Parts: sequence; C-alpha cells; structure tokens
Amino acid sequence: MKKFCLLFITGVFNISFILSQGLIIQEDTIGVCTMDGVVDSSADGYTGIGYANIDNGQGIGMSWSFTVDNPGTYEIYWRYALGGADLTSRDAKLLVNNVFTGDTVKFPHSGSSQWSVWLTTDTFELNLEAGFNKIQLSSVTDKGLANIDYFHVLGDGLFATECVPSFIFRINHNTAEGGSVSYDPVQEYYDIGTPITVRASANPGYFFHSWSGEAASIDSVHTFNISRNTYLTALFYPIGTSADTGADGYATVQHDNGTPYLLTGGASGDTAEANSLAELISYLGGETPRVVLLSKYIKGDNSQEISIGSNKTFLGTNNYAHIEGIRVVINGSRNVIIRNITFSKVLSADEIEINAGSKNILIDHCEFFTDREHDDNEDYYDGLLDIKNESSFITVKWCYFHDHNKGILISSGDDSYQDSVQRITFHHNYFFNCNSRLPSIRFGKSHIYNNYYEDCGTGVNTRMNACVRVEKNYFLDAGTGVGMLYSPIPGSVELIDNIFENTSYSDSPACHLDVPYIYNADMHEVNNLPAIIPDNIRRAVISSVDNRISEVSTDLYCYPNPADNEIKFSFRLQSSGKAMVEIYDQAGNRIYSVCSDEYEAGWNTIYISVSELKAGMYFCILKTKEESAVRKIVVY
Repeated sequence: MKKFCLLFITGVFNISFILSQGLIIQEDTIGVCTMDGVVDSSADGYTGIGYANIDNGQGIGMSWSFTVDNPGTYEIYWRYALGGADLTSRDAKLLVNNVFTGDTVKFPHSGSSQWSVWLTTDTFELNLEAGFNKIQLSSVTDKGLANIDYFHVLGDGLFATECVPSFIFRINHNTAEGGSVSYDPVQEYYDIGTPITVRASANPGYFFHSWSGEAASIDSVHTFNISRNTYLTALFYPIGTSADTGADGYATVQHDNGTPYLLTGGASGDTAEANSLAELISYLGGETPRVVLLSKYIKGDNSQEISIGSNKTFLGTNNYAHIEGIRVVINGSRNVIIRNITFSKVLSADEIEINAGSKNILIDHCEFFTDREHDDNEDYYDGLLDIKNESSFITVKWCYFHDHNKGILISSGDDSYQDSVQRITFHHNYFFNCNSRLPSIRFGKSHIYNNYYEDCGTGVNTRMNACVRVEKNYFLDAGTGVGMLYSPIPGSVELIDNIFENTSYSDSPACHLDVPYIYNADMHEVNNLPAIIPDNIRRAVISSVDNRISEVSTDLYCYPNPADNEIKFSFRLQSSGKAMVEIYDQAGNRIYSVCSDEYEAGWNTIYISVSELKAGMYFCILKTKEESAVRKIVVY
C-alpha cells in the first residue's frame, strides 16, 4: 500500500476546495460509526462544530463508513491535533471492513504545548470495492489517539452513509487459580447489538463473585448485547472471603446498574507494622494483598511519595498515626482501604491523589489539614484529596477536613471529559474552616449526604455538567453552600432536605441521581449532625510544644496466644488513669471495646473471653489519654 506525506496545516482554513476533491466526514455527521470519546470544541483551529476528543487506552479509536460507486484505488488521510507536554506519538492500526491492513497511521506530536496546531497524517492508498466500506483506527498505545478534526477520502462517487458500528470484546479473570472463563461467539469484531454470552466456572476452594467491566453482572452465565468496546473480568475469591464491614456507598459497587464489588482491602494477605517511611513505601507498594499498620507519627520533607498499590488496607492503630509532608498517591489501583490516619501539610502537592482509573477505594475516619496562613499563595499547599483521570467508585466517610484553602478536587480540568465516569460518595464528613472545593466536581456524579459544613467559604461546587445529589447536609456559616462557580458550563444539583444556616445556595440547573446502593439505615436526621459528627471524627494527638507526636511507651502482653477461650492481657502504664482495650479485625473494623476503667501506674492485668470470635487474626489495642499499644492475637 502506497502512502504519501502531505503538508502540515495550522489554524482555521476553508475546506470548500477539498470538499470538491472527495468526501470529508466530520465528527458530527453521517458517516461516523464509532467514537471512543466526545465531541469537543475547547481548542481553536478546528473545522465544523468541533473535533473528536478520543479517550486514553489501547485498542480504542474511531471508525467511519461510506459508499463507493466504482471500485478502485482511493487516497485517505486525517486532520488532527496533538499537543501538550507528553511528546508521545499516538499511532493507530488501520482497518478496512474489520480487517487489519498491516499499516500503522502515525500521529506525531506537533511540537507545541498547545492543542490548536492542526496537522495532517500521511496519505494512504486503499483498494476499495464498490458499495459499503468502513475505515477504522485502533490505538496501539495506552495514550489513545490524537484529537481528530475530520476524515478525508479523495475521489469521485463517494457518499457518507450510516453503518452498523463494530466493537472489540476481551475477557479475563482476576486470578488463574480461581477458575476459568469462556465466551461465544468468538470474533475479532462485533456489530452493535450482537449478543455475547460469557461463562465463569470457579475452581474448588473458590467462588465466583461477579463480572467486572462495561457489562458488569453477578450472573456466572451472563448474556449481553454489545454496544461499545467491552472488557470483562471474572472476579473469583477464596471461599470465606467477605467484604469490609465498614464499606458503603459507591466504593461497594462497580457499575451504575448496582453490581456489587467485594471491597476487602488487604484482608486476604499478611499484616505488617510500619515504623518508618521506607517500610511504608515497601509494604504499601505493589499488588500483593497486605494490611499495613501505623501507630507512629512520620514526617517527611515534601520530596517523598508513598504509592499505594491494589489490595491494601492502610490502618492507623491509634490517634498518633500521622503522616506529615509526604504525598500519598493511589495510581491505577483497586480495592484499597485507608482508615484512621491523619494526613497534613504537604507543600505544593496533594496530601492524597487518586489517579489513573483507580477504583473501589474507601477512605474512612481520616483527618486532613494544613493551615490558613498561606492562603495568599494558593500554590503553597495544593489539595487535601484529589480524585481524577477516570478514578471512580470511591467513598469518603467520617473524615475531618479542616484549616485549608483548596480542599477536594474531583476531575482536574474543564477538558477532562473522560471523567464523566466518576462516581463518588461523601457522607458524615466534617468540613471546618476550609475556603473552597468541598468538593469541586466536574463531569461525574456524586452523592453527598449527612455532612457537616462549618465556617467555610464555599462548599459543594458542581461544574461542567456534573450531577450532584446533596442530601440532608448541615451548612453553618458556609458562604455558598452549593454553587455552580468558576465554570464555562455549570453543573447541576439535586437538593434534598438540607439545612442552610447563614449560608447561600443554588438549586438550578437541577438533575436527578439514582444511587445504586442502599444507605438509608446509615442516615441521621439533619438537625442532629452538629452534635453527632464533630464528636465522632478523627483528631490527631499533637504536642503543643513542638507539634510532634509523643512516642508510645506502653507495654502490652497477651497470653496464651494463639487462644481459643480466654486471653490474659498484662499492660504497664506510665501513670494512673483511664485505659481502654479494644479488639479489631484484619480489615480495621472494631469488633468491640472489651474494657474501659481506671488503672494504677505500673502493671495491670485483665482477662478477656474470645470464645465467640471466629478463627483468625485480630489486633488488640490498648488506649490511654497519652499512650497506646497494639498486639496481634490469633484465635483458633
């Protein structure tokens, strides 16, 4: 197949001459079969009403259809833009009538940071039959395609036509040991509406939970009609695996249809207690399931980063668990629980950033703060929690966000159309003395219920066609409690039974959001929130002398261990006072508080029955006003 190089073209130009030379198919006209993306118009220099902004991902792209009066050789090319800081070429396989031609269409970078420099690809010669023809581009890297302005076929007797779109289908499983999968019919491409049946069969010792992906389902034999490029993964788990008992909201589902997700964190793996930054980085990285315990204050110099991989539980075992000046990143990870930890004062970066399509994340009883002394320099600190780049199915609950300028950003830009997939729940959080972004959400959908806002500049900011259900929240002296601010396109809101005390709000544009999970049992009456939430959120123990955490010096011993009936707990206190002993499971759920009393300084002993606990590993935590200690116990 011959190909030729055309001149680069920049700016807006008149296409009437080219139209006389053949057929141009724009992004919004007959002839577009499939588009893995959206029609955009934010960058200058396009023709027509805009251009195709294609999603990231390998194997995605766009296709066009037309008819040819006479068989013969025809030339084709594309007008495109590719700018920004990433200089990677976004090339694609070229297919004609669902068959790969062997050619790769090159989309090299323009060399500009702007996306308004428009180029043309090489020209390809194709031998086409008379009648219907379809041209398809399929990306070869995970960057997707460039922005496509139009597709051009040169020649006579060419007419754009509607077509039956075709899609790809891929199937996989989360663990080879768990079981096997199959599907039919097996084809390279599927016309829209084609029924596909998938089957999952669990191996001994495992059970099938669900199909995860665009056609999610809990049925092991599942038939669906394909309507887009579809990827399904069968989720198998060892028998006895159960979800974290504290998980709720969007973190517990994986599709708008309500297909559940088994959020376990690291419960199926080993437990490690981290005593340094190096150990945190080591234990929390990778995808091996693990529960990572933290009982100490760890301070960084703002140059370090902790990356949390899939299948992790990051659990603070006391009120001293605190990370300051260290950025935490969840990048492309799934099945993560962060519970009972304080994060603070990261310079010029987010305290936690959830990025790159991360899914099924729970953040529970955590604390986030900086200070308001640097509000005149909005880049001194960045966000407390940012969720972006298609990260979805996330719950943030019973957290304390305070003393900060820019709080929580969901989707990072007005051109991040891919973030329409984001689904986030916020409930029972306390927002105090924050300026803005609580949260600021673009494109996606969010359920915000039973939160308490106090002394804030703005609260919920819904932007760029986002739909936010704001339900039974209490806003006190919160400026603009709900608004559609700083956005070329407003978002929308569904307001249900909120209290706005000395707080303004907007209720239009309006939307309706049906959430795919049950939550009413967790709902409190809105009048009671100021009395309930501040007394039940996490607050770090910080010395007033040097703003550092005191060292834990309590001794705690458990015997026998393992045990099946009763355990003797001996502990030494540095001073007399009240002490509490609590037992937690591996997921960080408090099973119960077993003792709370006044004790003398020195050694004390109590006996606790564990006969009613299920066999497994638990954590015994001793808490006093100044000190705490944690020990593993095994029940058999």
